[in-house]
Amino acid sequence: MQRKKVLITGCSGLVGTFLLTELLRSDFQYDVVGVDLKEPIIKYNSLYQNRLKFLKLDLTEDGVIQKLMDEYKFDIVVNTFGIKGSPIKAKTQPVDFLYPSIKINTEIINQCAKKNIFLVFVSSVGVYSPAEKFIEDDVWKTLPSEHDWFPSWSKRVGEMLLEAYKIQYGYERWSIIRPANIFGDYDDYSGNGTVISSTIKKIHESTDFIECWGDGSAIRDFVYGQDVAMAIKKIIEDEIHDIINFGSGVEITIKSMIEELIKISGKNLEIKWDTTKPNGDLRRQMDTTKQEKYGLLPTTPFNVALAKTYYFYINQFPIEGIKFNVREFLTNGGYYFGDINEIVPYTEEFKEILNGIYELSKDKNNFGYRFDYRLKFEEGKEVEDTWVKKLHYTEEEIKQLEEYIKEKGGSEVQRWWESKNYKPNLQKGREFFHKHIEKYIEKIYPILKNNYNHQDAFTIYENGDHITPHNDGENRKRYCVILIYLSNENDYNDGGGELKIVENDNVNFVKPVLGNFVILDFTLNNPDHSVELVKNNFKRITYIDFVHDKKLVELEYALNGKKNINNLI
Repeated sequence: MQRKKVLITGCSGLVGTFLLTELLRSDFQYDVVGVDLKEPIIKYNSLYQNRLKFLKLDLTEDGVIQKLMDEYKFDIVVNTFGIKGSPIKAKTQPVDFLYPSIKINTEIINQCAKKNIFLVFVSSVGVYSPAEKFIEDDVWKTLPSEHDWFPSWSKRVGEMLLEAYKIQYGYERWSIIRPANIFGDYDDYSGNGTVISSTIKKIHESTDFIECWGDGSAIRDFVYGQDVAMAIKKIIEDEIHDIINFGSGVEITIKSMIEELIKISGKNLEIKWDTTKPNGDLRRQMDTTKQEKYGLLPTTPFNVALAKTYYFYINQFPIEGIKFNVREFLTNGGYYFGDINEIVPYTEEFKEILNGIYELSKDKNNFGYRFDYRLKFEEGKEVEDTWVKKLHYTEEEIKQLEEYIKEKGGSEVQRWWESKNYKPNLQKGREFFHKHIEKYIEKIYPILKNNYNHQDAFTIYENGDHITPHNDGENRKRYCVILIYLSNENDYNDGGGELKIVENDNVNFVKPVLGNFVILDFTLNNPDHSVELVKNNFKRITYIDFVHDKKLVELEYALNGKKNINNLI
């Protein structure tokens, strides 16, 4: 299937970053060109870089948009470009909203109409006049709120132009999405941004109280940036031609939002309301009838979205017990290797567990052999595979499989032993590692607290065992994998088996001996990694733990009619 070529303007902004990530993770369906004045916050892994081209362009410069469209011949354009800012900024710097928005939106619409490109135009709740509920068809019956006067017209003009092209030239390959009050991880936290990002910054920096405008009674319709991105993705996939609100369907007061953020922070803060300052419009609530019709309702609960946003903001700061910058880890490669003492204290209990693991690793009674392969292609087709595949093979079957691969001209992908029976010593080891890994992971992914699912195993690699370079498959439930190496360094003798990580022009090797551990992130990353061939009679013993969101795993298993989620290997 030929991939579709997509342009995302404002790709480094709040919605743009979420959308860029979603499209890159969509089973290789899209090649994406992202345009912005600032670099993307995420330095995407090699898995995604082959399908991403970032261009640092000022789209207000004459001729830039036309040249961009002519050169790349896009199938889809998503215009997420927009000027974010507070009501004060909108009133005091209106040109900053109007000039770039009108100029950029006008030429993007003009080029998409000329070339008949499908366009998703990201508008705003700000186009509406104050009302009990915002209904799509009511926009042009009224004027915008005085609180959003200039930002509103920066979006309204684009909407009107699309309607004009439809009338005069029959250009209908477009959709307008009007999100409610957007917030999320990649917001502007300078203090001049949206109410949620500004509140998060205040809470993080405060110790006794925070001061807030108005009395907190104003009602807002808040939507998480990732949910907006997922809605845009569905609009693209279904090529919906309509004007659609994107709201939560839930009324949230400013007061309750601030109280929830304080709860998430764990601080004991007083809220001091400055009633001399305005509340803004007392009510902003989207009608979600069309959303429901198209299956576009958001899926992230408000409290969960707030927590994700708060944790993303604070992960740029030092975290006790974590020796690396979590923000840098998540957005720049997604791998870290360190000393086992950062996770597991080298205590007498650990030594006892280690000895038990060594004892049970002497034979293979509690282990099964994993062996994956690929056959060669002839005339564009894979050679017929007649081997009956199994999860684990016996030693006799391994020899037969090696002969089969050789006969078919195939190649090995990966092979190793992994635990399949958990005798008391192995189970005790699992429980020990679970306890310490959860304490560690909670500092990196606070959203997982009390919500862990471990898909783990003890593994043994011996002469000839290895894993070829790969990126793990996409899995929204999986957060990370932790590898804890357990082999005695005295037994290594240049035994191979190193973990090799290749990312962003960096090549790293981790020696697989006791004292070393590795964590790989899968939330924003998917690092390219492999295991070098084991040699010289070295026995490479490792504990590997894929950490998942338990609630999502439970949901998937409920949908699939399965019950046992606690011992997935």
